[in-house]
Amino acid sequence: MGIFDRFKKKKEVKRPNLIVFEKENVDNDYANFELKIKPRISIDDDFPQEVYQLLVRRRKEMLEQIEEIIFSNYLDEDSEDLSSEIDSFPDIRYFTGNYYVIYESYGFTYRDNNHRPYHIKNGQYRNVSYKGNERQENYLPLDSDKIKKYYNIFIQVGLTGNENGQEEDYMSLDLVAEIASPDDEIELEVLSHGVM
Repeated sequence: MGIFDRFKKKKEVKRPNLIVFEKENVDNDYANFELKIKPRISIDDDFPQEVYQLLVRRRKEMLEQIEEIIFSNYLDEDSEDLSSEIDSFPDIRYFTGNYYVIYESYGFTYRDNNHRPYHIKNGQYRNVSYKGNERQENYLPLDSDKIKKYYNIFIQVGLTGNENGQEEDYMSLDLVAEIASPDDEIELEVLSHGVM
């Protein structure tokens, strides 16, 4: 590859581009590129509506973070998350740069003083962990001062690719954030990515 080819390739960097589908998601199904519907949204029953509305107003801020994550991890040729091996996944050559929101979930995470996660089961906080193959459960009462409640935001996006000459689903990307207050800084982290 000559010096001009390298310069040309660097100039053609793909940036993330959000696709917004207008078709209503009547049955609140998981979205995909073929269906071209609005995202599925899940809100825990006890999640305060006013907090949800505050977070919806911060959606642009979250999407900007998502775009930076997509670019730095999957579209930037210098990303350490991309494998250079043939037939590896994800392969930067197939990404179109387009993405859309598949699913959004708003709920709670409960954590103890050591930041271990708990969930509510049978009227108590429960933590499940493993020591080798041995399953361990730890219970705390719902009025325990050892538990802190966090707002949990989960967003799944679909990134499209062009593997077979046409744009289609290529990869899903799961992102999560936990905040103590709806005004806190939201820092989305990659939970996982996978083939679609």
